[in-house]
Amino acid sequence: MIQVKVRNIGLDSITGSPIVMLANIENEDEIYPIWIGVSEAEGIIISQSGLETPRPLTYDLMKNVVEALGGVVKYVEIPEKRENTYIADVVIEKDGEEVRVDARPSDAINLALRFNAPIYIEESVFQKLSLKELLEASKQVENSPETAGQEVQGQVETKTEKQQDIDRELEEFRKLLENAKPEDFAIKPEDKEKEN
Repeated sequence: MIQVKVRNIGLDSITGSPIVMLANIENEDEIYPIWIGVSEAEGIIISQSGLETPRPLTYDLMKNVVEALGGVVKYVEIPEKRENTYIADVVIEKDGEEVRVDARPSDAINLALRFNAPIYIEESVFQKLSLKELLEASKQVENSPETAGQEVQGQVETKTEKQQDIDRELEEFRKLLENAKPEDFAIKPEDKEKEN
């Protein structure tokens, strides 16, 4: 297994679905994407931005419950993929013992961020992307007269500066909240199949 960190949240240019980009700690050019839901992406953005909410959100509540029971999230891992679904474990330490809790990767990542706990993945079950290759492909497409003004299918939106990413994501999040309706956050059948 390798240790990764959340680099940023991207958007699938075809479906508009959020993608969490996990970067290898030892080689940040290696990116491992996971398609996640909107509310899970919001949780990651809020955690990374350091934004304080007036009341605990779901992941803050989960953190408070773990701590109130005397535990701490030691680490999370995504060790396998079954039927196109990534499987994650949250490892909680309490009284010197480790307890494993089955979780969706996006939930495990959100908890890891709130506990400042390491995230590990089994590299062999992920599709690895090269950030340099993605950026080069984007530049070539942007400079190509045939594709000027056209959306590039399958490309993932990325930025190189972390602060620019956070600023942009916060602005998008604010806009989303201004125009949000309860039905926007309903779980779609295809989202359940992706993460179960």
